[in-house]
Amino acid sequence: MASWRLLDTPPLAAADNMALDETLLELRGEGKSPDTIRFLQFSPRAVLVGYHQSVSEEIRLPYCREHGIHVNRRVTGGGAVFFDESQLGWEVVCAKSFFNVSIPDGRLFKTLCQPVVAALERLGIQADFRPRNDIEVGGRKISGTGGTDSGEAFLFQGTMLVDFDVDTMLKALRIPVEKLKAKEIDSVKERVTCLAWELGRVPPLEAIKEALRLGFEKHLGITLVPGELTEEERTRFREKRDDFASSRWIHQVSPRWRKRETVEAACKSEAGMARFTLAVDLPRRLGEGREASSSRFMKNARLKDVYITGDFLSFPSRALYDLEAELRGSPLDRALLRGIVRRYFQEGRMRIPGMDFEDFVRPLDLALEKVAIARFGIPLEHCNRISVTNGAFEDIVRKDLSVLLLPYCAKSTECHLRYRKGCRDCGEERCTVGPARRLGLQRNMKVISIVSFEDLWAELVKMKERGVEAYVGCCCRPFFAKHEEDFRKSRLPGILLDIDDTTCYDLDRAREAYAGEFRNQTALDLELLRTVLDAAAAPAPSFSQSDRNA
Repeated sequence: MASWRLLDTPPLAAADNMALDETLLELRGEGKSPDTIRFLQFSPRAVLVGYHQSVSEEIRLPYCREHGIHVNRRVTGGGAVFFDESQLGWEVVCAKSFFNVSIPDGRLFKTLCQPVVAALERLGIQADFRPRNDIEVGGRKISGTGGTDSGEAFLFQGTMLVDFDVDTMLKALRIPVEKLKAKEIDSVKERVTCLAWELGRVPPLEAIKEALRLGFEKHLGITLVPGELTEEERTRFREKRDDFASSRWIHQVSPRWRKRETVEAACKSEAGMARFTLAVDLPRRLGEGREASSSRFMKNARLKDVYITGDFLSFPSRALYDLEAELRGSPLDRALLRGIVRRYFQEGRMRIPGMDFEDFVRPLDLALEKVAIARFGIPLEHCNRISVTNGAFEDIVRKDLSVLLLPYCAKSTECHLRYRKGCRDCGEERCTVGPARRLGLQRNMKVISIVSFEDLWAELVKMKERGVEAYVGCCCRPFFAKHEEDFRKSRLPGILLDIDDTTCYDLDRAREAYAGEFRNQTALDLELLRTVLDAAAAPAPSFSQSDRNA
């Protein structure tokens, strides 16, 4: 039976814990450290984004600064997590040869989660492994996991939620709405649990560690021997600490650096959420011809920069950066860009357990569709606020856009028709539904107020039955991301425009909105709506020969 080191480190700051993670992984990959199980804790409290995530997209930085919550980046992939002082982290750092696996897959994830499932059973909790890499109790997550590799070793880590401060987590993290659809729930509080909630008490920390120790020994067939850091590990750890505390490390993924020049799109699959953010150079002139060529327009545009982010796990960890480097500077030719990405998958240069090429590349396709909208003369910053369903923008605007769907949440909270279908266009200055309704009526559109998700679906069904060719709707981006599949199932071509202001999803009140009971007021982007309706009324421009030579 193999002997592994049991490393029980004291509570550390986030930067120190991350520096030690990379130290242990690197030295094990070089054959200079033993196979190790590590227990870790955080002090002060911390929020950690996954290796491929953007802090600005995942973390509410002002709240964290105000409340002394440290922010850092893991060396492993996956989603953002919150660590308070009560939580216990566990890690497996070992040679790949121990499991005879070069690239982790679903089978290995399950193998490495089984010791924790056994530890929970020893503590009196019935738990199960949930693909892709979570541990759940009655459908609620009690431990999330992630991993990465270096040389001939990999690191697999997870959390044990002991006594969870869910309210602080909600305020510190920007919860990814894309996850909510797949798990069929709207509240984060219904997605997680902890030892204290399940047992009605907080077990002693040493009892939790002992249960984990026995679980790892039994299921990995090893003997754990308490140990300390080697002198080489201490030296390298000291060398890395400043780097992991630096802004360069923490903010190395920052796709919103030039908002006005970027478009982005995100898609959720079983293996996680992937987001592509593209910074582009558009052609300087569009020409004056009456027939537009989308492919010509895109090939004359250039990809200045690209950021690929998300909460998925990828191996090797640097593969995304290599892919981004190869994509930069390319013309916005869909086939060319897809071909570059496809080679990474076919040649094994990048592997994402549970996510295939088509899952991964879908947000790239959607982002390119947004860029193509710019050939209608719509500024790129507006294009990023436009989503389409069941067709490309250029095809949908040529159809009869005969229906305008407006959300009830943009009506005044004082309006007696807020939760009803109608609108009497009362002139209330704080309400944008009235002006939007007038824009639709001026273009002979049927304007419909939507009061709940069920109402939306019923209207889409009726529109399909009436032979409606296409529609324009207004909703927040998180709503569209969550219900994208439902929009596609309607088979009705539609253009969906983002709404302004704080939405129910930002406030963790999606259930109220779903049922038509959300009490905050949002605002429609009237300029964006007017721009899109005008584009539908005019032919798209095309290139002249001089434009192509410019």
